[in-house]
Amino acid sequence: MSLLPLVILASNAAPAAAETLLPQGNFRTECLQIGKDGRHGLIAEISIEGDTISASAQTYAHNNCDVPTVRADYRGIVTSARETGNRIDFTQETGPFLYTLLADDVTTYYNANVDSAGCGLDGWQTGVPRDAAGRTCAPYTFPPIGTELKDSVWVNQNGIEFGRLPLVWDSAPDAGYPERSSSILFTRMAD
Repeated sequence: MSLLPLVILASNAAPAAAETLLPQGNFRTECLQIGKDGRHGLIAEISIEGDTISASAQTYAHNNCDVPTVRADYRGIVTSARETGNRIDFTQETGPFLYTLLADDVTTYYNANVDSAGCGLDGWQTGVPRDAAGRTCAPYTFPPIGTELKDSVWVNQNGIEFGRLPLVWDSAPDAGYPERSSSILFTRMAD
């Protein structure tokens, strides 16, 4: 009896390392204070399903996360993952960064400040997403689609913490994996 069919079945059935190492599920931060003197708020969500990372970051007018102003949505593909001590180092290939303005006053500001806040794009409309991949939307610089990003994730009894996500997207290609977490806790959401 030939072992070839068993070898083929085994190779097709084995999940990729990235799929099995990263914690699976949906995670969310508390309201984080961001911006000058912590005047704005941000809530980030991460969903990890197999080798796909979907993330969203909702920015708010005030640091109590009351009035939504900007939303960024992202999807990337994990291409490798490995355990390193107390963390999991992973590499992802970036997809689009969809940026949606949610308040008319913010839309007016982005259109008046195209080169700084406006991501180098004009013609913003409230509620209409735009792909900001490869652009700087102050204060964030988003990599072009297909960029390889390195990050690390720490898993603990309270949830997960990344080294770079959700605030740092412009790591240099030769940058290593983060050795410390950002201390931004994502807690598991009910599925």
